[in-house]
Amino acid sequence: MSEEKTLMDFVKQAKSQIHEIEVLEVKSLLDEGYQVLDVREPAEFMSGTIEGALNIPRGILEAAADRQYAGRREELMDRDKKWLLLCASSGRSAMAAAVMQQMGFKHIRNINGGIAAWKAAELAVKIPPQS
Repeated sequence: MSEEKTLMDFVKQAKSQIHEIEVLEVKSLLDEGYQVLDVREPAEFMSGTIEGALNIPRGILEAAADRQYAGRREELMDRDKKWLLLCASSGRSAMAAAVMQQMGFKHIRNINGGIAAWKAAELAVKIPPQS
């Protein structure tokens, strides 16, 4: 019988397939045209994120990025668009980054340590406007 996989097994596997950046590299990548994609749940996102971030929760990412799906998000249709993925600690965003690469996205970077590392570096946290 095979051993059951844990969440950390999935995160570790995802991290072996993606590019990670440190929080101090985010600004220069934003200047190069990257946009932040926050894959946390809406309540987490509303408690503070990186300015200009788009919120698409991890749980609906595949549907949102699927060109064939009626409920797709137009922001995710361009596979050449540059994305910096963010979550609480970089686990969900690592798995999201791996999936996006498999879906054909060419410029995906995961923010190592997530919003926790961002706050620890004392970088600006923005409360998004209520939609």
